[in-house]
Amino acid sequence: MFRWLWLLLSVLPCAAQTTEVYDVIAIEYPPFTTSKTVDGGLAFHILQQAFPDYKFRPHIVPPKRAYHMIQHGQWCLSFYPSGEGVASHKIILSEQNIVIGLIRRQQAKPFKWQTLDELSGSRIAILRSGDSSPFSNKFNQAGLSITYTESVQQSVDLVLRQRVDMAMYDDYNFARLTTAVRGQLQFSETSLLQTPVTLFTNPSCQIPLPKNHQPKPLTPANKLAADAAPRRG
Repeated sequence: MFRWLWLLLSVLPCAAQTTEVYDVIAIEYPPFTTSKTVDGGLAFHILQQAFPDYKFRPHIVPPKRAYHMIQHGQWCLSFYPSGEGVASHKIILSEQNIVIGLIRRQQAKPFKWQTLDELSGSRIAILRSGDSSPFSNKFNQAGLSITYTESVQQSVDLVLRQRVDMAMYDDYNFARLTTAVRGQLQFSETSLLQTPVTLFTNPSCQIPLPKNHQPKPLTPANKLAADAAPRRG
């Protein structure tokens, strides 16, 4: 009997160690996804809340690499959008939408448009991706001159230094800017996209994530938890 008990106890630790950890592609886009905190950022925080029985590991890569990994099928889970022409399923994680718009230096007139053609000739900063990505195509077709950046903070800096006329940005991050910086910028009244925090899954991987999860609020509890998470490095 003792021999069988010893065998059982020796196997249990091994079984516990076989829990699969799923890599999730993401880019450096704080506070949602970042290598600077232990939990990977707000998006990973609510992902873990939604699926507490699963383990996820942030795989933070540059935007262009994320784009190419997805385009070439080298992924299973991603916070980076899968894009047009790539088979994927979406899992909605947040209750609220994040508004993606444009920022520019503060002006007296409203910042809005009916079509992107009205912005033709403007210089715009967007995160680096493939030349055929949806937003790259839209801005090129509208006659905007694109400057690619590696982070949203770099995009903000280029606008402040007047190296570009505008940049893609989101309302959540805009609200988190310091009063001094926010006072120099103007967030567009027209949005490019409104989307919840979304996890994209590759149907080829067949990861059995439950479908009965509940989307989580971005504020205040989850925001506070993400802000308080210890920073890496």
